[in-house]
Amino acid sequence: MQLRINFKSGQPIHLQIIDQVKAAAASGALRAGEGLPSVTTLAADLRVNRNSIAKAYAELEAMGLIDTIPGKGSFLRDSQTPLRKEGRRKLLMAEIDKTIVQAPQVVQKTLMYSLLTAVLAVVYLGLVLGVGVLIVRTGVVRGETVTVLSTVVLFAVFMPLRNRVQSFVDRVVFAKRYEFLRTLESIKSERVAQPDLDSFMTRVVEMAGAALHGDVAIVRDYSEMLSLVDAHPSLRSSRAPVPARGSLLVPVISDDEFVAVLKFTRSGPNQLFDNEDSQFLNAVAEQAAIAANQFRLRREKQETEYALEIQRGLLPREIPQLPGFSIAGAWQPARTVGGDYYDVFKLDKLKIALVIADVSGKGIPAAILMANLQATVKAYATPDCAPKDLCQKVNRAVANSITTGKFITFVFAILDSAACSLTYTNAGHCPPLLVRQDGSCLSLGAGGTVLGLFADWSYDQATIDLRVGDRLAMFTDGVTEATNPDGDDYGDDRLIEILKTHPPAHATGLRETIMRNVAQFCREDFNDDATLLTVVVNSGSDESS
Repeated sequence: MQLRINFKSGQPIHLQIIDQVKAAAASGALRAGEGLPSVTTLAADLRVNRNSIAKAYAELEAMGLIDTIPGKGSFLRDSQTPLRKEGRRKLLMAEIDKTIVQAPQVVQKTLMYSLLTAVLAVVYLGLVLGVGVLIVRTGVVRGETVTVLSTVVLFAVFMPLRNRVQSFVDRVVFAKRYEFLRTLESIKSERVAQPDLDSFMTRVVEMAGAALHGDVAIVRDYSEMLSLVDAHPSLRSSRAPVPARGSLLVPVISDDEFVAVLKFTRSGPNQLFDNEDSQFLNAVAEQAAIAANQFRLRREKQETEYALEIQRGLLPREIPQLPGFSIAGAWQPARTVGGDYYDVFKLDKLKIALVIADVSGKGIPAAILMANLQATVKAYATPDCAPKDLCQKVNRAVANSITTGKFITFVFAILDSAACSLTYTNAGHCPPLLVRQDGSCLSLGAGGTVLGLFADWSYDQATIDLRVGDRLAMFTDGVTEATNPDGDDYGDDRLIEILKTHPPAHATGLRETIMRNVAQFCREDFNDDATLLTVVVNSGSDESS
């Protein structure tokens, strides 16, 4: 069984699915006991909202056409299996309602439409033939072939006029349907025009009420929605209008959560609701659910962009330099806000602090924790504070405030131009790589465990003498774990090879070479933030990068 959605038909998506499942069951394309695709799978295949699929399945189950077994899925019910008593009662009442209330209206409209269409066809044919006869009698055209061609031309000439008249007839006979379609198109436009969900819902109430010639209210207060659901439990599963004391209640559900409940009440002598009313309200609820999801995504995107700007602002705008050294940094964010952090700041005239860290997790929580880490490091970093002591202080502060399961990998190093040395402590971070002029490579891993797990952890530190031509790379795992289309990691070996082969020039050139090589390797598709600090000893320049 293949399900297809016609997005131009104007019919609600869930009703299209219901009709196609019914047809497949009737034709034998879907057999008793055969499973239907899951809600998630079918929504992905058809590229529609999950709520529409869930609504269709719920109504099919209420009709007694399918059975849904938790944990196993939905299956076509055997025609021999008796329906539940409640389901049979609902089906019977629905059929009676259609037959007694709606059928006369449908028949009346159909007869009127057929009569008007027939009259239009007769008028159109008479007009064409009349003009054709007039042309022949006046002698404008002669010969049978020319006469036939002239008649065909007349049919084509008058066809646009006929189509316009037919369209007018359609709008007159099915004025309600046209009004509903026009209103739905306007509601779709409001999803883009309105700045927030509150404004959009206000417009929905106004436009839906005008189209239905009744009162449409929207309930968004959570406690009020719970009261309605408690009073009308079918709101949880029906995904369809629910009668309630002369009103219709329609749930608006986005990502399996109640967003709102639409309440339609019609005053005056005609208080009956027909099938077109229900279908229209369903469609309005679907549009409201889609809008709620879009506004949520829009808000999250705005918050992420704002957090990204804040995160960029926490990185050093200008990297300070020391005589005889050059230092450069790079930060390549992935698709979302992350927790990568680096910093370079002077402790005194002869010492510079080099910091790089990676907060576990993604998104805004990681960015907030990164901001707290930066403030804590700046508070404890002094010329006399050794890297291991700073790590212990920062770890204690972080461990007392970080949430369970979170941690931070961290490297703090002091570059001393007077002693030409690097003293560092590594708290569970990717070991920085130091490549000597002779091609030998050192991995700087001395320190201890990650920050935030054990408040009383004691850290070690190490001091490395630096020599002319040494190249240092401090990086996060977003560099070495960048993957190519084949799924291979960039790895330490490729990074070491660049450090070995790159001439001991300025650190900026080394940084650009590494980042360009990594970007080419992963086709510029970074799965994680890629952060890098490079240092070159005696580059012959102390310019800022």
